[in-house]
Amino acid sequence: MIDFEKELNNEQLEAVTYVDSPLLVLSGAGTGKTRVITYKIAYLIEKQKMESHRIMAVTFTNKAADEMKKRVYSLVGDDAFNLWIGTFHSNTLRILRREGYIVDLPNNFTIIDQDDRLSLLRNIVKRLGIDDKKFSPKMYLHLISNYKNSLDFVYRKEPEEIVHRFNDVFENYQSELKRSVQIDFDDMLALTLRIFLENREILDFYSNLFDYILVDEFQDTNSIQFNFLKILAERKGNICVVGDDDQSIYGWRGAEVGNIVNFDKHFDNVKIVKLERNYRSAPAILYVANNLIRNNSFRKGKNLQPHHNFDAKIEVKRCYDERDEAEFVVKQIDKIVKEGVSLSDIAVLYRTNAQSRNFEVALNRRGIPYQVIGGISFYQRKEIKDILSYLRFFNNFYDMASFIRCVKTPPRGIGDKTIEKIISVMNKEGVSAFDAAKMVARESSKNVAKRLFEFIDLIDGLNQFDKISEMISYIVEKTNYEEYIKQFEEVYVADKRINNIAELINSAVAYEETVQEPNLGDFLSSTTLQTSVDEMDDGSIKLMTIHSAKGLEFDTVFLVGLENGLFPLYSSMDEELELEEERRLCYVGVTRAKKRLFVTYADTRIVYGRRQEMEPSIFLDEMRVAKGVEKEFKDGKKVFHSKFGRGMIISIKGSGEDAKADVFFEKFGIKKMALKFLELI
Repeated sequence: MIDFEKELNNEQLEAVTYVDSPLLVLSGAGTGKTRVITYKIAYLIEKQKMESHRIMAVTFTNKAADEMKKRVYSLVGDDAFNLWIGTFHSNTLRILRREGYIVDLPNNFTIIDQDDRLSLLRNIVKRLGIDDKKFSPKMYLHLISNYKNSLDFVYRKEPEEIVHRFNDVFENYQSELKRSVQIDFDDMLALTLRIFLENREILDFYSNLFDYILVDEFQDTNSIQFNFLKILAERKGNICVVGDDDQSIYGWRGAEVGNIVNFDKHFDNVKIVKLERNYRSAPAILYVANNLIRNNSFRKGKNLQPHHNFDAKIEVKRCYDERDEAEFVVKQIDKIVKEGVSLSDIAVLYRTNAQSRNFEVALNRRGIPYQVIGGISFYQRKEIKDILSYLRFFNNFYDMASFIRCVKTPPRGIGDKTIEKIISVMNKEGVSAFDAAKMVARESSKNVAKRLFEFIDLIDGLNQFDKISEMISYIVEKTNYEEYIKQFEEVYVADKRINNIAELINSAVAYEETVQEPNLGDFLSSTTLQTSVDEMDDGSIKLMTIHSAKGLEFDTVFLVGLENGLFPLYSSMDEELELEEERRLCYVGVTRAKKRLFVTYADTRIVYGRRQEMEPSIFLDEMRVAKGVEKEFKDGKKVFHSKFGRGMIISIKGSGEDAKADVFFEKFGIKKMALKFLELI
């Protein structure tokens, strides 16, 4: 028997035991959300005597569903196996297997995966004679997915001609799926909802089947998911949704924060329980988090209260630039690890993937192991490797791997047969791939020769530049690489890749600023870093976007790049709802920290190849924590500067923000600079 009163706090107990009407559990960060859901399932079975197969629990990931099953099993034993615990997709799939005939779907249908969907659309686009350079299969895939996640598709409303021949492509796509007895992932939820709307008997059956419905991470639901839950539960009101409106950060992929904020407007007699006792973070960290998030107006409102009363370290660090920022972070990591904190309990969180590069370089320099979570590390990303392949080939005309990659990306009509000829000539004549390409071009047909000479001229054109950053800009421009990305990627993915290319240019500018005699070979050697990362390990610092950090916690968190334009993004600063999502994202970052929170911002940063002055993020003022830390600078003190390295203070003049020092640097002599750009060592 479970002693619910002993094992739950008062708010958790209220959420677990309330069953009289629809229930909204507003579960703040670190307040025991999963505990409430699993104990509520146990309460329904043990105290309310509900049969387990009449309880549905919906999660967003298979991992979360598996974890929930394990926890429930530990509480109720074998009854856990009969529960409808799963993702939206897995639960609706069970329904479609039984009821799919209503929408002419045989029960032996299969599910087409994303790669096969894209391959199918490539064939359709080709068959219809559509120019796939202007209207890419990936674009059609994105648009089809958007349409199927709208109520228009559920209600069988004809799609609008969003882009050239969209209706023809969609009709062919659907016909091919039907012919092969397949559905896609988007169909699962949409077709189930359509069945419920068009067949009252089936809706009644499932409404009666489920005595109770629980939903995890409700703030992440989209329109289709919300309507599926609403139509299933509105008759009995037997639904409990758990989530945190302050952690709704997936608006860019269709999540609607209004689903949780307005939940009590869609159901009658809604009971709201707020979980505000935080078991994760120190009081000082929660103070910062609460100050920040109360600036949002579109929220239900809650105030996190600390369960633990341990001390916390919070520091806001003003840095000169992105390299100074990375050096500060790495130095602090050194100190913290010496104090006994595990590497795996330290995280560096940033707004965009492109920000990881400077931290990777700084950590590599000091030999500190790290992982890039939620993606591959900077120089391993496709777009970065594509652009660097041009530089690598230009640097070494015998580098075949780089030659093959750059000659084929973006596609320029030079096929495998031509490349094989070039390799053959290279081997036979003992010449470089560059010279072999010239020889093959002279002996080829007019079209092939034209394409080869265009490529040769592009590579030869790199000779006109002294700066590596200018070489990269030239490659991006001459290859129309950004347009290539936009043709073959969904919009938000393309934007990320383009931002990464801009960061590559920034890295070249930074290299040129810091090295006395920059050269291409050394730069390329410096980029040979990083490996891909899929799973967390115990022996490394974690680098990740804040989106990737949701649901995680760390002893120490470095929240970096808090500047207007970067965090929040420029694109969100004039739109209140978008700005509120940026603020929620910042709140998620703050609440990952247990004992130590470092927040950094830079006075200057390289943006799209140019160094720009930056302003501290508006979120810093909202946190109500001082922007800077006073330090004891004196004559004779040893200091570090991100550009000039180690030095010693000779004299200081002025005070506060105006304080300046004459500093002697071994390699650069005496330099005059503001104290705010120096770090004591």
